[in-house]
Amino acid sequence: MREYSRRALRLLGCVPLVFLGIEEFLRMGTRTRELALVFLEHADEDDDETPMDFADRVRTAIGNDLPIVHSFAVASGGTIPGFRINDMVLPASQSFAQLCRTLAAFMQRHGIPTTEVRLMWGGHCFCVESGNVHIGRDVVQLRPEEFDLALELFFNVGTRISRTWLRTMVPAMQTLRRRPTGVAPDFAILRLRDILNLEPVYGWDLQVTPGLSCRLVKVD
Repeated sequence: MREYSRRALRLLGCVPLVFLGIEEFLRMGTRTRELALVFLEHADEDDDETPMDFADRVRTAIGNDLPIVHSFAVASGGTIPGFRINDMVLPASQSFAQLCRTLAAFMQRHGIPTTEVRLMWGGHCFCVESGNVHIGRDVVQLRPEEFDLALELFFNVGTRISRTWLRTMVPAMQTLRRRPTGVAPDFAILRLRDILNLEPVYGWDLQVTPGLSCRLVKVD
């Protein structure tokens, strides 16, 4: 979720400052109150390295008015440390398009300017608002997990992506085989090759090593 959120915030017009720990964040001193918002990734219950009071310390540093987006790896119940009325709890396991829309709505509600999220690679335009891909005049409708998978391929053009990486970056990939209506990951990748014209004749080559990895290559 951290990498997804960083991407989404940048695309929405933010310049994220990433802190790996509470002490690094607190070294900013009073400058923390100049931030537009804080994206706070809460630690898992079995995380012994993160201080139990880190969320409260963040809230103390920024004051009560600065909005916080609280992110949890899994759904959380009970009291949320550092939570205030202007904050938002980010639903777990959102697709990238859903995440962008959720963050955009939250930012707009707090008067934080946003930019329209459209991602372009050659003739392929990914529209986060609709979750569709525009290829020239054609509009391809994708399921949320397909949209995320396609984005991951384009974000990593030229790089071989392991199945482990895809399962990490595209949460829906973890459950494709377990869902009654789901498809095998390889089939999902090959389907994208067909419906998004990711073949040499169209200037792209989606190379698949079944069960192991894939790579999207730009062909001149």
